[in-house]
Amino acid sequence: MWDSAMAENGILKVGRLTDFQAHQMEHQLGAYTDCNHGQGLAVIQPVYYRHILKDAEEKFTRFAKVVFQVDTAEEGIKALEAFIRECGLPVKMGQLRSKVEITPELTYKPEFSTIHCQIYTKL
Repeated sequence: MWDSAMAENGILKVGRLTDFQAHQMEHQLGAYTDCNHGQGLAVIQPVYYRHILKDAEEKFTRFAKVVFQVDTAEEGIKALEAFIRECGLPVKMGQLRSKVEITPELTYKPEFSTIHCQIYTKL
């Protein structure tokens, strides 16, 4: 409980450039659909990480080596996606269990894309 409180209250990121963009995207996805928060994160994170990989390659390489014991950032993201699949979670938008159809048009709504936080690269 203490760990999650520290992670959520922002104290761990004081003075550091952080990127919780995937989390913000999922909150907005969840606002327009009834998809489960964890499942939405499972879909968004590998895709977003591939998108920003070149802007934070050193951090993703460290993640790959420390978390998955693989050598490159790309291998780390692949290992993350494999782990997500192994957990039985979706990896594609179409696999989300939502009563609302998730279409590309939904994601282009101006209010859907108002994400305000420090990021590695502009989307």
